[in-house]
Amino acid sequence: MTTISLQDERRYRRLLLAYPGAYRRRHGDEILTTLFDLADDGNGRLTAGQTLHLVASGVRQRFRVPPRPLTVLAALLAAVTVGGFGATAGNWLAWQSADRVPTPAEAGALTSAMADLPRPSIEQWQTAMNGPGIISTISGAGSYDPDRVKTALTATGWHITSFAEEITRTAIGFGTDEESTIPGRAARFTATKDGLSLKGSTETMDGGPRPDLDGGTFAGVDITTDVTGAIVPLTIAGLLLGAVTGWLLTAAVAYRMRTAGSRHRRTAAGLSALSLTAAAVPAFVAYCEFYQVMTYDPHAPNQYVGYGPHDQIPASAVLIGTALAALSLAAAIRAATHRPNPNLTPVSS
Repeated sequence: MTTISLQDERRYRRLLLAYPGAYRRRHGDEILTTLFDLADDGNGRLTAGQTLHLVASGVRQRFRVPPRPLTVLAALLAAVTVGGFGATAGNWLAWQSADRVPTPAEAGALTSAMADLPRPSIEQWQTAMNGPGIISTISGAGSYDPDRVKTALTATGWHITSFAEEITRTAIGFGTDEESTIPGRAARFTATKDGLSLKGSTETMDGGPRPDLDGGTFAGVDITTDVTGAIVPLTIAGLLLGAVTGWLLTAAVAYRMRTAGSRHRRTAAGLSALSLTAAAVPAFVAYCEFYQVMTYDPHAPNQYVGYGPHDQIPASAVLIGTALAALSLAAAIRAATHRPNPNLTPVSS
């Protein structure tokens, strides 16, 4: 019989980590004995094909679930549910590597410098692809100065890609006896900087028949992070990884339940069902966002907000559902891993 060194035995035991822990405890020694017998050419080592077969068998064993219809259904539901959470996590991770939009203070300072006016209004938003955006607007009594706008942009590192001026006429008092139009001048412009895109405008009224409106000025910018090539792949990768995790988690819990007491087995099953039910709403929202990411047009001239049925679901419902699902799952795992206390009652003589 081939003599197996301690180093080779340790290597075999590391290969056995491909199998679930419970399976290793039941069959580990038997598998090791078989591996010793398969050692190739008397040098105590497996061939590459034997090693690959061992690892593949272990991974396949991890994916096995007890052949019961409800267990298989639970595994499918868990794969779908956790896949949705994985897609959200993958999308979030992808955006962390993208350039960040200016802070509210920076965006406000830019619009103030463009219009020479104080107290801008700031609104942060997300595109249909979950990309960050920020809108800064400002209004008041000012003056039209396109050079001031250009200076404000270039001074903060923006590269102006288009700048068009036009004469405007703004309607006021529409539908009343005092309806009239006010002439004005406006500039529309776009700019880029470090993976960011900016679209903005400034407009000043000349007053005309309404001297009280003379100098009325509005300026605003909308800044978004450009879509990178990592967004879609990482979102899909998160979906697939989440689905695999959901299936493996169900398989692990199902096999642990088989060795738990009947009461704890029923408890674990009930808590697992509660976890899947509670996660239904958060998973629905996650898949709506996944659909928006997949159907988003990254080449559109302007990034935009996507609307879907999930917009009617309060954020609090998503948070509560996620928290309840996580707590129920943790409790189910605890119940499934419970082992009945051994009977310590002495045997009477």
